[in-house]
Amino acid sequence: MDFFDHQDTARQRTGLLVFLFSLAVLVITALVSVLSIAIYYGVTGEPFDQRTAITYILLCFGCVALVVAITSMFRLSELSSNGGRGVAESIGGKLISSNTTDTKHRQLLNVVEEMAIASGIPVPPVYIMLGERGINAFAAGMSIDDAVIGVTQGALDSFTRDELQGVIAHEFSHVLNGDMRMNTRLIGVLFGITCIAYLGHLVLDNTRYTSRASRSSSGSDKGFTVIILIAIVCIVLGWVGTLFGSMIKAAISRQREFLADASAVQFTRNSQGISGALKKIFGHASGSSLNARVSSQMSHMMFGQSSLSGFTGFFATHPPLEERIRRIEPNWDGSFSSKNQSNTSAFGSDQVSGFSSNANFGSQDHETQDVAPTSSELSGTGTQLISQLPQDLVDIAREPYSSRFIALLLIFDGSDVQREMIKGHIPMVSYAKLLPWLDFDLPMHLRLPLLELAIPALKAMSEGQKNRLCEVLRELSQTDNHYSLGEWCVINLLEKQLIAPFGSTRQNKTFKQLEESVHWLLSELVWVTHSERKRAQRAFNASLSSLGFAETTLVEPNNDWRISRTALELLLQLKPLQRRQFVKACRLAIESDGKITVSEGELYRVIACFLEVPEPPLTVTL
Repeated sequence: MDFFDHQDTARQRTGLLVFLFSLAVLVITALVSVLSIAIYYGVTGEPFDQRTAITYILLCFGCVALVVAITSMFRLSELSSNGGRGVAESIGGKLISSNTTDTKHRQLLNVVEEMAIASGIPVPPVYIMLGERGINAFAAGMSIDDAVIGVTQGALDSFTRDELQGVIAHEFSHVLNGDMRMNTRLIGVLFGITCIAYLGHLVLDNTRYTSRASRSSSGSDKGFTVIILIAIVCIVLGWVGTLFGSMIKAAISRQREFLADASAVQFTRNSQGISGALKKIFGHASGSSLNARVSSQMSHMMFGQSSLSGFTGFFATHPPLEERIRRIEPNWDGSFSSKNQSNTSAFGSDQVSGFSSNANFGSQDHETQDVAPTSSELSGTGTQLISQLPQDLVDIAREPYSSRFIALLLIFDGSDVQREMIKGHIPMVSYAKLLPWLDFDLPMHLRLPLLELAIPALKAMSEGQKNRLCEVLRELSQTDNHYSLGEWCVINLLEKQLIAPFGSTRQNKTFKQLEESVHWLLSELVWVTHSERKRAQRAFNASLSSLGFAETTLVEPNNDWRISRTALELLLQLKPLQRRQFVKACRLAIESDGKITVSEGELYRVIACFLEVPEPPLTVTL
């Protein structure tokens, strides 16, 4: 199954989620009504008449529904604005600096960089949960642009590199197949039916600090008793919400964990990594449990079961460890003893590790899928790409301040005008370290991989710094009055990942509604690929046909890349599966002449990135 097919299939679970959520609201409403009517009767001794009771129940339903809706919308808004970063920080995560010198942190970042570049998604920031001794990890975010990876200190201390690769591959599958977005949104949705319990606990926590001396009068005593009763009622009602929340998370999460485990094997071509990680959870003193109080809200998005579940695991968010391991190793003998494994993965040492260039993205039964391969000759894997870059230049890309120089370097055209402008945007103390790289002959096919390595450090800048960097890049591109394709690729790749998200305009439009944008981008693409009209027309028609459009006459090349940016923003309104289909049509156009130039590969990468379609690098003909 293709990941985008899986995303569409995953939406079918929405009906189950809505049913369970509505049932939770009804049960909570019924309990509120019964308890309040019982309290009223106990105090007054007068029962409600039937009409008053019905009116009261409807009023309770309206109040409960309003509270649930408001709290859910508030939490969802908070998650949308803060993205994966907000989730990671709320659970105690600390951002790992992209230029860290800590050996374990560096190994973790290397694995994440390699997988991101080879799978065609932006390199995500990585968080470490320093106080957590349990073995766990997660991926969070509302889109692949704001995705983050989180790992506990216990996992980092326990895993070999193979096992670390397996777990990170597991989390990457959640990013790629849309689970991450659903998991993050589920936090907000479920908060509405569990917030009553949080309110009750909050009241009880506050009353602990209330001195008995401060309640001298009998009235104060009665008031305090009422507050305690309200808190207990809230906790009881909240328990119902928590129960239904566990049911929803179990219904949504369990099968996707099997899919992610299988994908981890396919990514790494190494079943021992992910199975070894699962075995270590069983043998670890803390297992996969987390201490953070908010971890219960996020249990469904963790690598392992992060909190205890009632009813002997009936509502557990994750399948039993034994079942997960046996799916990966059918001949497993049931032993959880951890054998010594080399810290060098099947793909080499920490400097040359990565996952298979023909990694299969998504089947539970490990069958070969129709997935675009990565560049086996040019890069093979993300690691091979990184290894072709000078280490000093990689260090500059990873350093939070100097990383902005990488973007300036990729725009630099060798002119004195641009050289002076660049000097004006870096401190004089950095001249000796940075300026010599302006004259370095960087291979063209390494331009975007180098830029992607710098993305995590660039994301750490303030919003003002990000906006200013993009302004400077545009100023540099205008010095020769020519906005080249290479400049367009660098600027748009950066703006898509650094500036405020473009997703607010999405309306799930169809190809027919966006026909003009489809035609424009495909026509520009075939003119980049072909110089002869007849061949360009043939490639254009083939691409249109793959999308269900009738053949039409190809217009003359315009090369106004500003309009292409507008067309891309409009195509973001397509459904995920249709965005994937459009990217495939672009690939069809690029490969129509039997070779792929660096410019075509960069353009394809930017189109895929802008439309949030993870695509490995194409094999460039050098």
